[in-house]
Amino acid sequence: MKQVYPLLFLLFYFITFSTTTVAQTLTEGNWYATAQLSQEPVNVTKELYPTGSMESGDSTLTLYGESSIDFKIYFINGDQYDPVFNPNPTGIILNNQEFQFYCGMEMSLRQNYSNVLQANEFSFLGKNYLVLISFREDCLGDNCRYRCYNLFDITNPKRIVQTSFSSIFEGVESFGEFNNDGQLDFVRFAPKAPEGGTAADADTHYLITCYNVGNGTPKQLSDQGNSYYLFAEGDEGANQFQILKAYWFFDVKGQNNQSIEKTTYFTKYISFDPYHTYLYNPEGVRIEKNQYSVHVEDFGDLEAALTFCNMMMEYFDDVYIMIDQYTGNISYQVYIGNFTHRQKAEDYQRKLLTFGMRGNVSHFRKNN
Repeated sequence: MKQVYPLLFLLFYFITFSTTTVAQTLTEGNWYATAQLSQEPVNVTKELYPTGSMESGDSTLTLYGESSIDFKIYFINGDQYDPVFNPNPTGIILNNQEFQFYCGMEMSLRQNYSNVLQANEFSFLGKNYLVLISFREDCLGDNCRYRCYNLFDITNPKRIVQTSFSSIFEGVESFGEFNNDGQLDFVRFAPKAPEGGTAADADTHYLITCYNVGNGTPKQLSDQGNSYYLFAEGDEGANQFQILKAYWFFDVKGQNNQSIEKTTYFTKYISFDPYHTYLYNPEGVRIEKNQYSVHVEDFGDLEAALTFCNMMMEYFDDVYIMIDQYTGNISYQVYIGNFTHRQKAEDYQRKLLTFGMRGNVSHFRKNN
């Protein structure tokens, strides 16, 4: 028996060390999957499906009876609702607390489409979570690749915290421990054509960025002002991909098994000139400002602002970003329109209202 124990120990050490090494270096075939990026994957404890429905007043409730907490999705019925101008209210009830569907980190635009693709509970680092993955409602008819994530920290059922984001990758593997700080993170995939590429190249190229979940307000992970990211090429669902450029937490390999040199990105979007505020289109090109525009929303994160711009471009051709650098924290402001006459901006303002959104007419020469 004295000779067996050392052998068992060495076998255990070899298996543990080998598994950890594979998870960290990711060199096998130079192909990556989302789950491999995490230092520690999440543990899915339940896959949830509807178990029934019921009517309550003017609402239809979808029940998820196998959830560890009371979980329902409601849909309010009525002839007064219109799919475009006045959508039927819908939302989530968790332990008698009401939440809305969102599709962005700022949680500024409520989603009225509640068709859940996946509902899972998972545990991670001593906490319990419920995640709902659904379609993004603004591009259902355009074969949209984006999925909406709504994450709920249900560790304390009396104080549930919600986090939301969008991504073209679909799966619980979006969550994990990516930077080895002992907190839950997530990665977000966004289509991005390579420099000099065509719009079609965005189908197979994407930017992967990483965020700490925090207390309902995600924070993009960065290193001395440089955002961690992977720029990759793979299948349209981002299930398997190869790394082209990177600034990541550990060494990653390229297509020829070479280590990817750390390279920053998106510097062309940000001007730190203290005397001017510039207007940019979503491609990062500086635009000459006229006089009037409609200020729609502020974001603390460039990726969130670009996602919002993509959504707004479904309805407006002229969508812009301006960086506010004078409030202590950098803010990415989204504007629509760039007019010489105030009436044009007011027309856009009224059009916004038809989508349930508010905007403020801004006079660039006076306000900036």
